[in-house]
Amino acid sequence: MGAVDFFEELRFIWELLAAEHLFAFVFAKRRERYGWTVVISGLVLTAWACLYPFWQNDFLWDVFGRWGKVFHVAWYISLAVASGIAIYLCYYLTVADMLFVCAAGYSLQHVEFVVVNEVLAKGIWKRLPNLLPVYAAICVVTTVLLYALAYHIVEDKFHASGGTLFEDKPSNLAFTALMYLMLFAATFMCQSIFVSSQANYERINYLGATTDFLICLLILSVQYNICKVHNLNREKDIIGQLLYERKRQYELSRENIEAINHKCHDLKHQLRALKQVGQDERNQYIDELEHSIDIYDAVVETGNEVVDTILSEKALNCERRKIRLSCIVDASHLDFMSTLDIYAILGNALDNAIETVSKYQDDDKRVISLTIKTVGDFLSIQTNNYCEGELEICGGLPVTTKRDKEHHGFGMKSMRHLVDKYGGSLAVNVKDNVFTLQILVPMPKEFVRLYAEREVGRN
Repeated sequence: MGAVDFFEELRFIWELLAAEHLFAFVFAKRRERYGWTVVISGLVLTAWACLYPFWQNDFLWDVFGRWGKVFHVAWYISLAVASGIAIYLCYYLTVADMLFVCAAGYSLQHVEFVVVNEVLAKGIWKRLPNLLPVYAAICVVTTVLLYALAYHIVEDKFHASGGTLFEDKPSNLAFTALMYLMLFAATFMCQSIFVSSQANYERINYLGATTDFLICLLILSVQYNICKVHNLNREKDIIGQLLYERKRQYELSRENIEAINHKCHDLKHQLRALKQVGQDERNQYIDELEHSIDIYDAVVETGNEVVDTILSEKALNCERRKIRLSCIVDASHLDFMSTLDIYAILGNALDNAIETVSKYQDDDKRVISLTIKTVGDFLSIQTNNYCEGELEICGGLPVTTKRDKEHHGFGMKSMRHLVDKYGGSLAVNVKDNVFTLQILVPMPKEFVRLYAEREVGRN
C-alpha cells in the first residue's frame, strides 16, 4: 500500500464523477442546492474510494482467497452505482436517464483509463507509475483533453434533448440498466485479458486493451446516436404540431369571421328596429349595441404587441363560447423572448384552458384567469381554470384524455421545452378543482437592467 495505490483510487472516482457531471450538466437541469450536493457527494465518495487500498493487499486475498477478484469487481461497481445516486441528487433526471448518463460517464472515464493505465503505464512505459508527479500530470492532461473533446462533440445533441430521453417505463429501465450492466461486464472481462496469470503480470495484452477501448467507444457512439434520433423525432413532432396548429388556427379564424358576420347581421336588424321603437326601448337597444361593439373593438394594451394580439384573439373566442377571460397582464418585460415562443406558450396555455372549461354548463365554472407579472428578476405567467376529477400527471405534465394523443399531448410538452430553453420552470397542479399552470422564467441580466432604466425614465 503506497501513494500510487491511493492515487489510483482517487483518480478513478474523480474522473468518473467529472465524466458523469459533464454529460449530466449539458443534458439536465440542476436541482436546488446543486453546489452543496456536488461538494458533499464528492467528499463522501472520495473517502469511500480511499478505503480500498487498506483492503487491497493482504486482507483481500487472505480472507477472500479466490473470491478476492469478486470483491474487487463488487467494490468498483458499488462506487459507480454510488456515483450514479450522487448524479441523481444533483440533477433533475429520470432513473432511466440517470443510468444512461452514468453509462456514458463510465465509458468516457474508461477510455482514458485504458489509454493511460493499461497501454502507457503497463505497456509502453512500465516505470511511469513510480514517477508519481509525472504520472499524475499525464493523467490530468489526457483527462482534460479527452473530456473537452467529448464535451465539444455531445454538447449540442445532449442539450437539444430537453432534459429527458427516457421516461421511467419498465422497458426503458430494463434497457438502460442492461446497457449499464453489460458495460461493467465487458470492461472487467477485458481487464482480465490484460493479465492471464500472476507470472506474466507485467505483460500487457494489447488485444484486451483494444477490445476494452472499442467497447467503450461503441457505447458512447450508440448513446450519441440515440440522442440524435431522439432530437430528429422531436423536430418531426414539432413540425407535425405546427401543421396541426396551422390547421386549427385556420378553423378558429373561420369561426371568428362567422361570428363577426353573424353579429353584423344582428346589428343590421337592431338598427332597423331602432327606427320603430320608443325612446326607453331605444336606449336599451343602444346599450346592447355598445356592449357588442366593445367586444370586437376593444384594444388590449399589455405593453407587448404579440400578447395584445393573442389576448384579442382569445378574448373573441371566449366571448363566442360564453367564457369569461380575466386578465391581469403586464407584458412589457417579455421582450427577451421571441415572438413565436410567446405565441406558442400563451396560445397553448389559453387554448388548453378554453378547451377544459368549455365542457361545463355552469357559468361559474366557465372562467379563465391569466396573470403575467415580474417577481424579482423572474417573469411569472400563470393561468387558472376550473377542472373536475383526478388529473393524471406523468413526468410533471398532465396526461391528455384525448384519443388524438399525438397532437393534444404535445402542446404541453412543447411549452415545457420552450420554458426550458430560457432556463425556466413549468409546474402544474390541481387544488380544490382549480387547475393552475405556473411558469417562471429568469430574465437575462441585460434586460433586467434595461427594464430598471426604463422604469427610472418613466418616474
